Amino acid sequence: MIPKLASRIRKRILVVCPTDWELTAISSPLLQDSFEFLTCGEELFESFGVLRTLRFHVESYLQGIVHKYRHRGIDGVLGTGDYPGCMFSAVIAQELGLPAPQPRDSVLLSHKYYSRQLQQRIVPEVTPHFDLIDPYKPRKPRSLQFPFFVKPVKGTMSIRAQMVHSEEALRQATHFTVRDQLRFWSILNPYSQLLRQYQQSPVPIHFFIAEAPLSGVQVTVDGFVQNGVSTVMGITDSIMYPGTSSFARFEYPSSLPHAVQARMIDIANRLMSASGFDHSCYNIEMFYDQATDSVSIIEINPRMSYQFSDLFARVDGQSSFSVQLDLATGESVHWLRSQGSSKVAASFVMRIFHDARVLKVPSPSQLSDVQRRFPGTVIKVLCSPGERLSDHDQDVGSYRYCIVNLAASSKQELHANYDQVRLLLPFEFV
Repeated sequence: MIPKLASRIRKRILVVCPTDWELTAISSPLLQDSFEFLTCGEELFESFGVLRTLRFHVESYLQGIVHKYRHRGIDGVLGTGDYPGCMFSAVIAQELGLPAPQPRDSVLLSHKYYSRQLQQRIVPEVTPHFDLIDPYKPRKPRSLQFPFFVKPVKGTMSIRAQMVHSEEALRQATHFTVRDQLRFWSILNPYSQLLRQYQQSPVPIHFFIAEAPLSGVQVTVDGFVQNGVSTVMGITDSIMYPGTSSFARFEYPSSLPHAVQARMIDIANRLMSASGFDHSCYNIEMFYDQATDSVSIIEINPRMSYQFSDLFARVDGQSSFSVQLDLATGESVHWLRSQGSSKVAASFVMRIFHDARVLKVPSPSQLSDVQRRFPGTVIKVLCSPGERLSDHDQDVGSYRYCIVNLAASSKQELHANYDQVRLLLPFEFV
């Protein structure tokens, strides 16, 4: 019948600056049945491509994409990458008249200082004291005492984020070599241009933010805002390698007491519903300090946690990527928990704590063997033979080389399966 034929027409989605996680998600046969995916912006990741030159003009670049796709029947625009995907997609969607956050909200929430100011206005009780540091004149802020935490006002992962205990440590933490400066400016020049569009005399992107120390159990609260209403999908525990600030794994669902999780959900919903951010997923990193029974916000990320998307799918029966697709196309989202085939899931981060050259990584057949033995496993190899681990962006003091996402019926089974997977994934370094 004609109505049935019409119902099979796929929605056309433009994916902006797709990450490797997004490329994996859009290759799903299930999604391919319902959506046609177009991608743009890949060239920005090829040795920084146009980001390498300071002559790059972000408004002209984005208007070129808008012109190219304006009459191609685009039903939704999305970008889940921390930078520049989530910001560029907001601009493009707005120009095409499609659901998305206001670009200003995505840009300012991505700036850690302006994000802190928002938190201070809406949820001051969970916002730490903070101040700015000029890396060219690094001095301890009067409002803080050593030790305190420093990180760039615009950064990604935990790069250059660390605790400092003295003036000398502060100078070292905020020092940029000439190579650092060139790389920093070439990459973040488009963000700087966007920031100037939405903020008068903005805090420069090379500044750092200093914050009072936070401690406790770290989690990520994932949710979405639709029509101004925030909904939390779930809370994931962020577990560190012992004695470090480097993530070892992310376990879902959280093992925190339900009463604590309820407080975190209330904080996230109050904050994001009042933020102006809309039509998108978000994630908020938080601490729970059992000693003081207090919750604190680490930071807001105005995008979905792409690394966790399949964890939600395995436990709740729906991926956060599918939620983002509904939001981008104006479909109402109905989130249900615990509807999946597994009880627990985790994203394991393989690291070593010294720089090394990569000699060997798992072969395609070895990766396929793991996925046959443990169906649904997602493996992201982050390096190639001949590279040094430091050739890639890394946290302070540790070097990621692989990520493995697994699910199981219990935590015991989950960790037993991961132990087997590690043995099946041969890496060699020197």
